[in-house]
Amino acid sequence: MKNLVIKDLAQNMSYSKFKEVFHVAYLGGVSTSHKLELSETAGTLTYGLYLAPWNMSGRQVCAGGAHCHEFCLNGSGQNKIDELARGKELSKINQSRVKKTRLFYENRPLFMRILVHEIKRAQARALAANVPFSVRLNCTSDLSPELFVDPETGLNILQLFPAVQFYDYTKVPNRIKLLGKYKNYDLTFSFDGYNWATAEKYLQAGGRVAVVFAGHNLPGSFAGYNVVNGNNYDMRYLDPGRAIVGLSYHPVANDYKTVNGVRTYITPDTPFIIKENDCRITA
Repeated sequence: MKNLVIKDLAQNMSYSKFKEVFHVAYLGGVSTSHKLELSETAGTLTYGLYLAPWNMSGRQVCAGGAHCHEFCLNGSGQNKIDELARGKELSKINQSRVKKTRLFYENRPLFMRILVHEIKRAQARALAANVPFSVRLNCTSDLSPELFVDPETGLNILQLFPAVQFYDYTKVPNRIKLLGKYKNYDLTFSFDGYNWATAEKYLQAGGRVAVVFAGHNLPGSFAGYNVVNGNNYDMRYLDPGRAIVGLSYHPVANDYKTVNGVRTYITPDTPFIIKENDCRITA
């Protein structure tokens, strides 16, 4: 990865050469996950960026992920199959996400040039299709958008695309302050099983909070707040405020353990995932 720090690459490397050198198909993309595909079906084209979560890359990208990283959706979907077949470190998807994360830290200028190129390309596709366009930078990370800075202009990604709707989920309380600075940024706070005081404060201020529930049937309310279905699409900025965004838990690779020589799904026992008999479910 030493070549990542060569400043020249940021200015001279073409997009096709970038993919060839780093052996990745793309940095981010449109409809690159089931949830983003659902958003497209619901009428919005969303560019999403998937980095290596928690400290998988050797860099900490989820400051508030202490209670949820073991259940991260990084280990779901196609990557669950890959991890269970090859192991976490040999998963091709994980290896690709690690490369992208290291590029972010080791050659920010090149990372930003590729990111801006891909967002512009996806935006043009949405414009041609006459559909709304949005960007989610943290599909499997929790980084401040103010870290995504263009070295030539000194502008961050929100400032570079002021007409584009950006959105994220976060477990970092201070991130909420960005809502007062950028009109094109939307945040849904995430409940991790231990941060309810912060979550409720955000709810009372008119925000929304994502809560993960066991089972496929979402409750009507939780802790006295209305639950809206967050499973049908990912555009959280369309959801009402002062509401719980209900998300159904889907098993991830970490949930499968070898018991007596047999790989077995073990239901996670964690306050991050709300059980069906939780007393805070009132309807």
